[in-house]
Amino acid sequence: MALTLLIGCGPGAETAPAPKFKGVSAHWDQQKIPISMQCGGCHQKQFLDWAGSDHAWAFRELNAKHDSQPFHGQKFDNGIEQLRLQTDAQRRRIVTEPSSGKNWEARFALGRFPLVQYLVPALDGGFHTTSAAWDVRKREWFDVFGGDARDAGNWGHWRGRGMNWNSQCAWCHMSGFRKNYNAAEDRYHSAWKEPGVTCIQCHTLKSAPDGATGCLAGGKSGAALTRQQTHDNCAACHSRRAELDDTFLAGDRFDDHYKLELPSREGIFWPNGMQRDEDYCETGLRLSRMGTAGVTCLDCHDPHTATLKLPQEDNAVCLRCHAVGTLVGQTHAPVIKAEAHSPCPPGSMGARCVECHMPESLYMARDPRRDHSFNSPDPRLSLELGIPNACTTCHKGMTNERAAETVEAFYGVSPHTEAARRRTRAVQHAFEGKEDGTAEILAALAAEENGTWRAALLELLFGAAEMPGVREAALKHLRDAAPLARAAAVRILAALDDPAALSASGDSSRLVRSEAGWSLRHRLAPHVSARKEAEATARFQADQPPGAMKLARFADEAGRTDEAEQWYRKACLWDPTGLVSRHDYALFLSRLGRNEAALNLLEEAVNLAPQDADMRFKKALCLAELNRRDEALDELDKAIGLAPDFLRALYNRAILRHSQGLNEGALADLSRCNELDASSPDYAYLQALILIQSGKAAEALSAALRANRRQPQHQPTLQLIQRLINDPSVRKAHGL
Repeated sequence: MALTLLIGCGPGAETAPAPKFKGVSAHWDQQKIPISMQCGGCHQKQFLDWAGSDHAWAFRELNAKHDSQPFHGQKFDNGIEQLRLQTDAQRRRIVTEPSSGKNWEARFALGRFPLVQYLVPALDGGFHTTSAAWDVRKREWFDVFGGDARDAGNWGHWRGRGMNWNSQCAWCHMSGFRKNYNAAEDRYHSAWKEPGVTCIQCHTLKSAPDGATGCLAGGKSGAALTRQQTHDNCAACHSRRAELDDTFLAGDRFDDHYKLELPSREGIFWPNGMQRDEDYCETGLRLSRMGTAGVTCLDCHDPHTATLKLPQEDNAVCLRCHAVGTLVGQTHAPVIKAEAHSPCPPGSMGARCVECHMPESLYMARDPRRDHSFNSPDPRLSLELGIPNACTTCHKGMTNERAAETVEAFYGVSPHTEAARRRTRAVQHAFEGKEDGTAEILAALAAEENGTWRAALLELLFGAAEMPGVREAALKHLRDAAPLARAAAVRILAALDDPAALSASGDSSRLVRSEAGWSLRHRLAPHVSARKEAEATARFQADQPPGAMKLARFADEAGRTDEAEQWYRKACLWDPTGLVSRHDYALFLSRLGRNEAALNLLEEAVNLAPQDADMRFKKALCLAELNRRDEALDELDKAIGLAPDFLRALYNRAILRHSQGLNEGALADLSRCNELDASSPDYAYLQALILIQSGKAAEALSAALRANRRQPQHQPTLQLIQRLINDPSVRKAHGL
């Protein structure tokens, strides 16, 4: 791994070097951060503020002061694996796995408080962070995964692909980082300009440095970034997102380089947008009314110390705007009288704004972080949906019922609260797959003013693309102001093969173009820029299973089957517990007529997830292709046992039962299909065919007529009706 240094500040550096900071950096040799040390010559206060910040400590070399005790004969045991942490005769910090005798040298450290993680070399030229992290307060090692069982070989194990530092973490811990993954070698050749988050990470603009001083920030007046550009610079790291590339620079648009994670997947966020998994800040802020109004990171946080500008304990940081109705963007902050705003007594923890509107959650087992969605506590939703609320989190003995009564008696129920509840219920019902979930999401979408929420709601509609109203909603939001919403709309329209989606290939946002390039890849020529951008993103992500899967699809669709198979194999190898990779690889092999190999993959998937009805269904189809019908029927029985309303499984079981002469069971399955889907003629049509073969022609005509009512122009049904009408026994039975 190379360490690339840039000496000099600007064009005039060779003839007239800029002043250099004369102090001492807290934990880095001055020669390791030469550019930022020069920044300190002119911007001494800012440099000193930064030098003591968490940003400056985001990546560091090991030293005796901070790293002696953690490696002084310590032990780690999380119930799955044991490690020894010690210092050898050469003063190297060593991580040892006693069960295998393997040793790793801890080379670098991340952070300083409340925990420290250590980096050890990986076999692919990169680094891994160990699952053992050092608790600075308690002075002990602990499991950073919080007891989440991650066996060796698991994608998320600390030596697994998912915990590769170069791929998953490094960009936000370094300045000018480039991953430089070589797919042919499966190896990293990563490089960076400076370690940690230094001056150049936030002040290196695409524009040229100041002509007079060479200052990266545009001279003493600072860089002329808009509020949104400055915020996007923070969001580049303080967000849960997928990277489209690693070329973001200060002044760029976030959505040209990243795909933000939204509350459209169960378990990542709570359905009201509150943090649930390790979600960081950006999504919550975008979902909030404050974010919509234009509040940015720098309204509350100092950019150099990375601490709050004013205290939170006395609400000063909040009342800075809310005491006087400060204008932010086009919106005045609602004026709040702090002493009358909370049912909790003044001076108590409950009277602090952040305790109610930014409750803390523990991440990495011991790192408390505040929620940035600024939701108001709503115990009513806790009762209905299990969403935590600040009231019962603080008042341990209080029930949700009592909390709901107290909150509603004190505040009442505003129209905003009702609207938020409707949206939250709609999201949860969509997660649960409830029958009226699509209609609820469409109603919430029509009323939604927040662009990020519109994007989340549109993403939730993707699985229901063919339902009434969804296409019309996607067409409307193809022109949405929010790039995330346009990208979600493109995905829906592409699934419907709607030609309107093609217009997104020329969108102003790379995020939208990249989504169009991927979703419309079958319809876009290879030279179209949107398709090329989508392929470039897939190549950038080629070191992880999702990127490998995308490249497999691109190769497969271009007829390069050998290349496609290589990528499918890599995706399965890299994620030993991955279901999607095995499912898609199996479909690929099945299309090539290699059904035995496909079956092996599907059996792996079923063994990994025996409660997954869809995997059992796909295994059943593969068994049927191999003419192993009894086994196929058994797998269909199991799939339907897990998901009784699994329509495709019921229909295929009906076909298979009919082929086995089990017509009574087949007709029962088709009756259930008719109940579940009132639009398709297929189920009633097949019923009619089976009834004819069973000698029940009169009943067959009734079934055929039901199919005809569902789709009057369905030609096989029309032909069958004509045939039955000409049957004398049928005419007699129906009085024709």
